[in-house]
Amino acid sequence: MEEKKSFMDWFLGKKTKKTTKANLPLKTKIRYELRKEKWKPVAASIVTALILIVLGTIFFRTNLALLVIVVFFGTSMPIAIYIYLKQRRLESIEEQFPNFLRDIAEFKRSGLPLNRAIQNTTKNDYGQLTSEVKRMALELSWGVSFQKTLEKFSERTNSHIIERAVSIIVVAQSSGGEVTEVLDTVSADLRKLKEIEKERKSKLSVYTLTIYAVYLLLLFIIIMLMGSFVPSIPKIQAAGKFMGGGLEETITEFEFRTLLFHVSLIEAFFAGLISGDMGEGKITAGIKHAIILVLITMLAFQLVPPSPATYKIADSILDIPPSQGTPTEGIESITHLTDTFDNKEIARLVGEKAKERGLARHKGITSADISFNALSGECIPCAEGKIVVLPNKVTVHEQVPIKYKVRYSGTQYQIMFRTA
Repeated sequence: MEEKKSFMDWFLGKKTKKTTKANLPLKTKIRYELRKEKWKPVAASIVTALILIVLGTIFFRTNLALLVIVVFFGTSMPIAIYIYLKQRRLESIEEQFPNFLRDIAEFKRSGLPLNRAIQNTTKNDYGQLTSEVKRMALELSWGVSFQKTLEKFSERTNSHIIERAVSIIVVAQSSGGEVTEVLDTVSADLRKLKEIEKERKSKLSVYTLTIYAVYLLLLFIIIMLMGSFVPSIPKIQAAGKFMGGGLEETITEFEFRTLLFHVSLIEAFFAGLISGDMGEGKITAGIKHAIILVLITMLAFQLVPPSPATYKIADSILDIPPSQGTPTEGIESITHLTDTFDNKEIARLVGEKAKERGLARHKGITSADISFNALSGECIPCAEGKIVVLPNKVTVHEQVPIKYKVRYSGTQYQIMFRTA
């Protein structure tokens, strides 16, 4: 039969049956974790995720990658902050716990009982441990035994080091041994253990820096590809098709950038987790490293923005073979339309690029020399209203990949669009 709990047992959350975490049922484990208030950051993350998903579908519905990143930051930040603050508090408690045991031993030598010794230590400053010391003194004043008080303190801190130290002290006190010597011995051992742990962390921090260095090198290589190789992919594909080779399906610079961006984000996330596991011995400690690396990745990709469609169209006009007055056309290429533009902007860019390259034939080009055209029945985005193609302007309502070809009629450049 289940034992009846007294009011004090109920108030302190005493367990009437001696159990361990390993053999607890699943529901009991969940209640045990929730009782330690771990549900707060999880609840905050869930609420934040729901809010960001609703807002993201309104403002970022056309940019799934940005929506995922915003939700990731919104959900991971509360958990990361909670783990960081909890770890700092636990480290502070473990750092001051040997001093607390030493002071208890000093008061015990002066002839005070253990209860009075702990109550006298409330006047000392132990940092984060001070509140726990005051709570233990309060429990002792209510008549709770010294053994139960230490066990409850060990459960609240959830520290393996403190749990082992408390078990030794409890066994020594219950067996009638000299508690003062045990307290001194445990205090000295804990100090040595913390020194060893600090030394271990300082050595393992090298591995954390190594993971950062390897990932940053990988990111640097990707950024170099973004600035040199990736912008040339559409031209390479178009030239391959023109020469009778290449694949039927084509990929835009935007899509290739998106692929590399997603790969970099996945690599940053898992590199951060591994960094925390190797440097601090806990995967959860790597969440903060994952957030830092993801943030670095986002900033790095912003340093190399994709080439606008207007720049590519201007280059295609300049690539038309010099045949004044003779109809000709360039190679069909592919781009990603993101912003609205007109023929005046294209003419300005052509003039600037022609001046840089020393192409006299294109320096005097005007907006009247350029027009836009959607191939009839071949431009699905135009039919769906995603883009509106007028002779002098292209209005983009939704970001879409598009194929285009520049045709020179002898007097005017026509940019013709069709489905990518």
